[in-house]
Amino acid sequence: MPIVRLSYTVDADALANEARIADEEDRERFSELAREAEARPGAAVYESRSVKAIDGDNVVIDGVTIDGVTFTARPLSKLFKQETTVYPYVATCGSEMAAYGKKLSDPLEQYWWDLLMRNAVGAARKALFEEIERVAGYKPTSANPGSIESWPISNQPALFSLIGDVEKLIGVTIAPSFLMVPLKSVSGILFQSEGGFTHNCCLCERQDCPGRSAPFDAALKAELDSNM
Repeated sequence: MPIVRLSYTVDADALANEARIADEEDRERFSELAREAEARPGAAVYESRSVKAIDGDNVVIDGVTIDGVTFTARPLSKLFKQETTVYPYVATCGSEMAAYGKKLSDPLEQYWWDLLMRNAVGAARKALFEEIERVAGYKPTSANPGSIESWPISNQPALFSLIGDVEKLIGVTIAPSFLMVPLKSVSGILFQSEGGFTHNCCLCERQDCPGRSAPFDAALKAELDSNM
């Protein structure tokens, strides 16, 4: 299971502007925290797996056991193609970065560090996508448990099992709530999309979501939700 590590550089001025930090003393302190973040880069890990079978809403992906891993999610059964290669993954800001943040007592600095952790996991995810594009020869699309309505976050353990010992590899664990620890981590399956699906946001009707990356596509959602 390949681990993607990155040389992490923070654009402290750009992030300070995003956080609306105007005071020069505050900006200097934010820059100091950015250097601390650079010393604790995140990482990503992935595995190459094959779609063994698609039966109704069930998608079976080749895993460490002879039966593979089955996900029951109608959109996945329509987005994935049998016998194609997919790439389950986890990307994170890193346990070292999360641990450093717990040492900060100032609420403002905690907020700044949270921004830096989000930036770090974004950088790790970007590096992963670039790696898969190089390996697979196409620009991948990601489907994420918990972000697709019929693919709940409770599928996290099954997804992790497709990769291996994620905690040992990059320090990410799953809480009883199925959220990942560190919290600034993302998981999913990368694949080659041949239709209109470009992002989980395509299927989400929450129009006011601040994290929206693509417009809601009602026609695509109806197509992927249908029994046809």
